[in-house]
Amino acid sequence: MFKIEQLKIFISLTELGTMTAVANHYQLSVMAVSKKIALLEKEIGQPLFCRTRRSLTLTEFGIGFKDKARQVIAQCDNLSSWVEEENGTINGTVKVLCQAPEMLHETIIPWLADFLKLYPNIKVDLDVKEAIIDLNTDHYDVFWGVSDYLGEHFSNLKRRTLWTCDYGLFASPAYLENNPSINTIDDLNHHTVIGYLHNQPNNIIIYQSASGEPTHKILNNRINTVTGLVELAISGLGIINAASDDLKVKRALKNESLKPILTKHWCTNISTYVYYHQVRGEQAKVRAFIDYFLAQKMNW
Repeated sequence: MFKIEQLKIFISLTELGTMTAVANHYQLSVMAVSKKIALLEKEIGQPLFCRTRRSLTLTEFGIGFKDKARQVIAQCDNLSSWVEEENGTINGTVKVLCQAPEMLHETIIPWLADFLKLYPNIKVDLDVKEAIIDLNTDHYDVFWGVSDYLGEHFSNLKRRTLWTCDYGLFASPAYLENNPSINTIDDLNHHTVIGYLHNQPNNIIIYQSASGEPTHKILNNRINTVTGLVELAISGLGIINAASDDLKVKRALKNESLKPILTKHWCTNISTYVYYHQVRGEQAKVRAFIDYFLAQKMNW
């Protein structure tokens, strides 16, 4: 009968969409992936996919098989994790991807030594990608400090909340002195935003409407970036959106190198998440990592 590895490759193919993406994910050849899917269908005695030159779509049987396969994989992963924990032998490498180095310095690095002492058989890879995360190419166990967009694009991920804060508007005193006054949202039409490359489009300002819902306004801009937003705003190059509890923002507000704008229109209770895969062969290491560092939230 079929193996768990075959089921995982099948699930990955339904989520990633192409055999090339699955091959890259598992570091296999496309031919090897194709053979494993063909063997699975032969062992089952039913086709799982309707194939055309451009796409793969699940058959009616394939849709039902996918649900059952997920359950089997989850049960096997839970059993493996339980055995590891009972034996006290949680091991493996936890690959963590973050979108800003500051996030790692503020929430992980200060407590990493204690974590490694607690779990001597776990290794940790910390990486930063200051761009949009794509599961087709970014093969990590944990995606740390990411906004809603990752879950919206990849619904197969699970997530837990890292923190919640207000999302505000800020500019330097010099910028505000040298540009038209800002008293209403419409006044922003005459101003410049420092664009954030993770936004679509880059040059938008996110704010809270009169009805209390998040909305946006597109402004003029000359700079798009994934880093240095606070520093660029301090230098007087435009308005930024930023988390109100960001350490750089707090310091800038304290020394008055930034000022808050239109505070009644700030978006409230915006959450940042840690994402991780629902199905992964070594879940114990991932759970240990996430549980440990979330427990440090009071110290962040």
